[in-house]
Amino acid sequence: MSEDIKKITARCRERIEARDSEVLAWKALDWDFVERQIDELAARPMGERGPLFGLPVGIKDIFDTADLPTGYGSAIYEGHQPSADAAAVARLRVAGAIILGKTVSTEFAYWKAGPTRNPLNLERTPGGSSSGSAAAVADGMVPLAIGSQTAASTIRPAAYCGIVGFKPTRGLISLAGVKALSNSLDTVGVFAKDVAGTGLLSGVLAGRPNLMAHLMPGAETGSPPRLALKKSPEWEKAAPSAINAVKKAADLAAQHGAAVTTDEVPPGFAGLADFQTTMMACEAARELAHEHRCHFDALSQPLRDLLTEGESISAAAYDDTWRRRDECLGDIDSLFGDADALLAPSTLDEAPMFEDGTGDPIMSRAWTLLGLPSITLPCGTGENGLPLGLQIAARPHQDEKLLAIAAWFEQLLASAR
Repeated sequence: MSEDIKKITARCRERIEARDSEVLAWKALDWDFVERQIDELAARPMGERGPLFGLPVGIKDIFDTADLPTGYGSAIYEGHQPSADAAAVARLRVAGAIILGKTVSTEFAYWKAGPTRNPLNLERTPGGSSSGSAAAVADGMVPLAIGSQTAASTIRPAAYCGIVGFKPTRGLISLAGVKALSNSLDTVGVFAKDVAGTGLLSGVLAGRPNLMAHLMPGAETGSPPRLALKKSPEWEKAAPSAINAVKKAADLAAQHGAAVTTDEVPPGFAGLADFQTTMMACEAARELAHEHRCHFDALSQPLRDLLTEGESISAAAYDDTWRRRDECLGDIDSLFGDADALLAPSTLDEAPMFEDGTGDPIMSRAWTLLGLPSITLPCGTGENGLPLGLQIAARPHQDEKLLAIAAWFEQLLASAR
């Protein structure tokens, strides 16, 4: 059995050694640590091997790891060694996963990019903040990886890199041991090449086998769903190719029996992207108080600006973001109507040039504020031939339904290629 595991990790190592000098997806790798994990797994009794037995997983470098350094994407914490694993990492190890290494994160999971390049075009960004996790999965360096999302940090890089990224309902997966940026918005996200992989990984992390059970090979994905294209003001900023990709996907769904409606978002939901920005800034100033006080000059200018802005936000303005969010959650049925899921572009366009930053997160801000489970599937290409994404969201705590809809869509899109 250990030989089978060794073959999997050997393929990952071979790919990393062949490609990571260009892609730069990894922050920390320790092959001796990997070998120790293989030996430990080989000694496990058959009944204790777990659903991820022998599968390598990449860990975004904002998750604490007891056996690997955790730098949070910042030179301030270079070489920092936590004493314990984050809860998500511990659950992976119990489930039999191999912690392959730490993937590059933007600075404190905010704006300043690390060195990672998009493996599909090295002149382009992989997106952020979960840059390394998305790039490593997309390039075949690792089959699964975990990241996080505060605005669009799972959905955007997955879309740019042409893979599947899933952000569950906020709070479904523990954030213990994860460096916080905004404690009301931060959510653990997962990356894989397909929907089944994201269901498997998120099911383990959340302790919910139902997230993975109906995604096994041969499982039924259910009847065609009811879908809605709810156009928000953010759609006006999207490239025509991104919008057309979503419309084509919706048309394809309708041809295969799905009920599809198109209209504008209700007025009360139209400004949520701005409220997400306010909440994130205010909470970042609180979460990064130590770095602000002791290391302000070592922070990037965008992060300094965010913290300064956050400090200037009044309690009344912050409380108003909560009021608006709670009002919208209380009226969530007016957003969804009869639909099981909402459709939208995952990003404004295909991946920008590397020097232009990690891309605009606006297409996910409102859904992240509401804590909606959301997923992105590869869906067409832009003018430069790089991937576009179809973003799908469901009501809070309907993660299983969302994954079933995504699996149905995935089969549909594959058959249409």
